[in-house]
Amino acid sequence: MSDPKRYEEFAELVRLSTSRILSYIQALLLNWNDTEDLFQETCIVLWQKFDEFSPGTNFLAWALRIAQHKVMDFQKKRARYVAFTGSLRKALMEEVVDRSSEASAASLAALSGCMDRLTESDRRILKLCYIEGIPIRQIAEAMGRSPKSVQNSLCRIRHWLLECIRRELHRADTPAHAAHGILEEEDGP
Repeated sequence: MSDPKRYEEFAELVRLSTSRILSYIQALLLNWNDTEDLFQETCIVLWQKFDEFSPGTNFLAWALRIAQHKVMDFQKKRARYVAFTGSLRKALMEEVVDRSSEASAASLAALSGCMDRLTESDRRILKLCYIEGIPIRQIAEAMGRSPKSVQNSLCRIRHWLLECIRRELHRADTPAHAAHGILEEEDGP
């Protein structure tokens, strides 16, 4: 995919859907470490198949179907397959999609603020991986780092962003007079 507008569209759709995709994967796995890994793998597949996505349709529903397949494959490989019924998977997916429209604007604003607090190096890693779709191995070579180091950085960045977004959303729900007592947050991951 060489169209810069499609890169931007993909990045924006992933930004808007990140928390819901993570929540869905975590609901199916019940393990945060596995959730982060499968979220990363899901994003890679989303990027690889983005040409198959029809603009104007429900990106989140499409992304959740891909995430569901990644989770099922993961569970089968790890012999920890929990047989969620189709109706339970569907109910989880519908719940995530329903909540998405309510929280999109607040989540996007929180993500934007959190992204601004990342270091340039961290933003570069995210761009190379998720916007440009460059494999971790190639990113590592270009940055003079090991693939494991880059993967660890991505995990750290995603975790920090998720926590930052949660804090920002919590602050938005906190009445202004109570917000003065909240400790200042760190500036970056």
